[in-house]
Amino acid sequence: MSTDRSLARCSFCGKRSPEVKHMVAGPGAAYICDVCLGLCLEILHDPAPFSPRALELASRPPVVIAAPQELPAPSITGAKREPLRAIIIELEQKQQDRTMMLRELQLYQEHFELHYLWIRPPFRAGFAFVPRIIFQVSDNLGNLWAGDRGGMVLARPELSNGPHLAVYQGYARFSPLPPLETRRLTIRAADPLGQFEQPPLLPWQFEITV
Repeated sequence: MSTDRSLARCSFCGKRSPEVKHMVAGPGAAYICDVCLGLCLEILHDPAPFSPRALELASRPPVVIAAPQELPAPSITGAKREPLRAIIIELEQKQQDRTMMLRELQLYQEHFELHYLWIRPPFRAGFAFVPRIIFQVSDNLGNLWAGDRGGMVLARPELSNGPHLAVYQGYARFSPLPPLETRRLTIRAADPLGQFEQPPLLPWQFEITV
């Protein structure tokens, strides 16, 4: 599929070529303008661990940077996103003033997703986005899945029962699928800011039978 580069926009701010002095082309249809490039250089030289400019940049919505000339035919099988198998978990663990609730394991054709609720004090002013939970998944065969691939976290204020706790709903995506011989999954979940707490938070750990 080819792309029309005359419709190119900066992947970070969305401005088009006539609106900026320079536009640098990256792989595929990715671009960055001279203004955002200068912002990236500022972030690289900022000694602060949580740069306000970096948080602002990360919180920006995605930008459609080029229009495809040919759109693929819609997939009938992908019209409705339904898992091949769903396992209800409903496991909960508390640590200090934070709670991790694993709700469901969804198995798709080429990946699996872990859906959860994260209950904690609301993030203070200055956080431009909600940090994602860091996951590590292993099975009884020695296979290991790490990180968060394609997942997301959404604030759910309607689920909170007071101003002192906030509820975040999210899922983490992993691939490939566990082998058919897998009988048990061990899931470790870490609060990305837990290392700054006193005392530091330990990872939650859950055992799931599949």
